[in-house]
Amino acid sequence: MEPLRRRADFEQVFASGKFVRGRALAVRVLARGEGPSRVGYAVGKRLDKRAVIRNRARRRLREAIRRTPLQDGYDVVVLARRAVLEDEFEALVGDVESVFRRAGLLGEGGAG
Repeated sequence: MEPLRRRADFEQVFASGKFVRGRALAVRVLARGEGPSRVGYAVGKRLDKRAVIRNRARRRLREAIRRTPLQDGYDVVVLARRAVLEDEFEALVGDVESVFRRAGLLGEGGAG
């Protein structure tokens, strides 16, 4: 898994990607075909105006996604929702797995 960094890549995923929503996060997914999957995070001021809180949400999402196996060949933009800050971490991991399963991103091996 690699980071998705370029603005053009984010815009391409937002323009053509499939949208799947969960309780604590939503994802936009675009199949690329080959190479490792790239993941980017969009945590806007709508979540909270304080950068400290937005960064905490991003860190929680990054760790939950790190524990979830991901298929290769996709660009994924993860959008944080309010519940990412309120839910217990194990519930967040379960939500990530659920959303990734519905988006067709779940790789082999289960959480671990």
